[in-house]
Amino acid sequence: MDIKDIIISTEKYNLHSHSQFCDGRDSMEDIAAAASREGMEYFAFTPHSPVPLKSPCNMSASRMDEYLAECGRLKDFYAGNMGVLVSQEIDYLGDSWGPHVDYFQKLPLDFRLGSVHFVPNQEGVLLDCDGRFERFAEYLKDGFSNDLRYVTEKYFEQVLKMLERGGFDLLGHFDKIAGNASLADPEIESYGWYEALVDDVVSHASGAGVVVEINTKAFEDKGRFYPAERWWGKIIDAGLPVAVDSDVHYASKVSSGRAEALERLRKYVRKEP
Repeated sequence: MDIKDIIISTEKYNLHSHSQFCDGRDSMEDIAAAASREGMEYFAFTPHSPVPLKSPCNMSASRMDEYLAECGRLKDFYAGNMGVLVSQEIDYLGDSWGPHVDYFQKLPLDFRLGSVHFVPNQEGVLLDCDGRFERFAEYLKDGFSNDLRYVTEKYFEQVLKMLERGGFDLLGHFDKIAGNASLADPEIESYGWYEALVDDVVSHASGAGVVVEINTKAFEDKGRFYPAERWWGKIIDAGLPVAVDSDVHYASKVSSGRAEALERLRKYVRKEP
C-alpha cells in the first residue's frame, strides 16, 4: 500500500523506526510486537542506511540480506493484522550518495525515507550534526569555525539538493538541525533568513511530490517536533501530505508523541484559530 494511501486511511501507523540493525535499542521483533499491541495497522522499519564513511549509527551493508530476511519474516508473521513495511532511512551525503543512487533504488523496499544528518564543513568534510549537543558543539568549534549560520544553511542546502535529486517518498525531520542549533542560539528559528530556508524546503517538497514527516521523537523529553510546529501552517497551506512518525528507538516509545502531534495537526487542517 502506498504511504500516501496509508496516511489518509488511518492514524494507526508509524513509518519511521530503528532497531538492532543501526542505533535502535531493541530488536525488530520486540518493536513490531509493541506496535501490534498498540493497534498499529501499518508499521515500517527504517534503519539508518549504509554510508561510505565511519558512523556507529548506520547499519552495515554486510547486514542488508539479514535485515531484509527479518523484514520478510515479520511481514508474514503479522499478515492480516498489521502491515509491515520495509524501508531505509537513507542519508543524503551529496551527488554520489543518497536515495537516488542505484544501490538504494534497486533494494526491494516498500518506500524510501530520505534524511539529512551529515553536513559538509568549509573543507568539504562531512560531520554528523545530529545527536548529542556536546558533540555538535565540538564540531561547531573545531569543524565549522564557530559559524552556526554556515552549518544551518548548509544543512538546508543538503535537504534541497536531496529533494532535487529525488528517489524517495518520505522527507524525514527536515529541520532537525534546529535541535542542536537552537541550543547554540535560542533565537535562531526566529530569524528571517532561517524562515526563508524553511520556505525553500516547503516549496521544493511540493515540487518533488513527497510526503513530509512530522517527527515526534523529541516531544516527550524536549517538548518539540521536527519540523517545528510554527511551520506546520506553511506545510498544510502548500497542500503537502503529512505523516506523523515517532522515530522509534525503543519498543516502549513506539507511539511517543504521536497522539499529541495528531491532535495539534487537526487544528491546522481545520484552519482553526
